Amino acid sequence: MEILQIKGRLGLCFVLFLLLVVSCSENKSAQDIIQSTIDSIEIIESVYFKQITTRTNPQNGFDTITRFREMYFERLIGDSIVGVKGHWYMYVEDSVNVIFEDIYDGKRVVRKNNRDSVARIYDLDKYPRFRSQHFWGHNTPYSMQYELKYMLENIDEYLLSRLSDTVISGHPYYQIHWKLEGKSSMPGFMTKLEKNDGWISETTLIIDKATLYPFRMKTKGYMADKPEQGMFFDQTYFDIVFNIDIDQNLYFNTSLESLSGYEISEMHPK
Repeated sequence: MEILQIKGRLGLCFVLFLLLVVSCSENKSAQDIIQSTIDSIEIIESVYFKQITTRTNPQNGFDTITRFREMYFERLIGDSIVGVKGHWYMYVEDSVNVIFEDIYDGKRVVRKNNRDSVARIYDLDKYPRFRSQHFWGHNTPYSMQYELKYMLENIDEYLLSRLSDTVISGHPYYQIHWKLEGKSSMPGFMTKLEKNDGWISETTLIIDKATLYPFRMKTKGYMADKPEQGMFFDQTYFDIVFNIDIDQNLYFNTSLESLSGYEISEMHPK
């Protein structure tokens, strides 16, 4: 009988603990959750993930395109524009054939076009002006972290709210929404707000409750008087692996030897 009472008390304690966790989770504000996501990215030194993006076609606002990417990133604290060593595999028609690759080792960016076998090299040491270019900084976890920090530091400019939590494939997620009115911003490490009369942008960030890491980001932008002519951007991250050992020579190699078979084109700042 005593053993049953002990088990009963342990079971009750466990239930109360779960209720406490759920209660704390429910009481978190949108700002609390965003800060937790910022903190979660802070301890990531390297990451691998896949990404599916569906968006308005920049060439035709009435068309939708889908893109698939695969990425390896390693933190570069001293690099304020790109934020990482990185290797991007970009697919166009499918998720099998790599059409474009971008490689950055902290000194040079190599952009490989596997259709025409041309490799364009941007030497950031030789031409420091390249370090002020945005490249693809908005695709890295650290640039996302920078954007979220910027938002909290300028919170009066945003309409920030927590939406109802959601469950996807049996897994729980937070949903955070923010809105900008009459202003627009460049994503990534070049984030700043600029006046844009009549422009409205809305973003929903879906965050994994277990890792506090973003799972999906949905953005739409439109003029207040023509909402039907807006644009949208929907990006999902999956197969995420944190703090992996990355083979530097395999994934972050920008040497000429690694570009055998490609026509080399050295780029110059404009």
